[in-house]
Amino acid sequence: MHTGRIESNETLEFAGMRTRVIAGVATQSLCTIMEMSIANGGGAPAHRSLDEDKTFVLLEGQLTFHLADAALEMRPGDAIAVARGDLHGFVAGEVEARLLLVSAPAGHDAFFRAMAALPVPHDAGAVRELCARHRQVIAGL
Repeated sequence: MHTGRIESNETLEFAGMRTRVIAGVATQSLCTIMEMSIANGGGAPAHRSLDEDKTFVLLEGQLTFHLADAALEMRPGDAIAVARGDLHGFVAGEVEARLLLVSAPAGHDAFFRAMAALPVPHDAGAVRELCARHRQVIAGL
């Protein structure tokens, strides 16, 4: 890791999310930091990240965040912590949401790069392989 301005303008898109990678594997950071814009109805299905602890902070909009069997309505400024291996997911409300995601250790950005590179519509088998490689488990897939 180095001290100074982070020069990262990488943007990735999939599942109704446009994600700006601020820090991660490519910037040799200890954690991944991403700013996500999530379209109405877009988001992440229920899943488990086996290697990362995550913190989500809602910057704008409204988001329904799922933790195991609970559904939490997030408002700007709300933060949610998710321990590695815990089931979680989220979906944007009626307006676009902006979310800051910090995950540690760094590496979750590599999963986002791989998902963004998949052809649309996504082939379920390709998604399963990619998830296995990046130690992500999507519920029901």
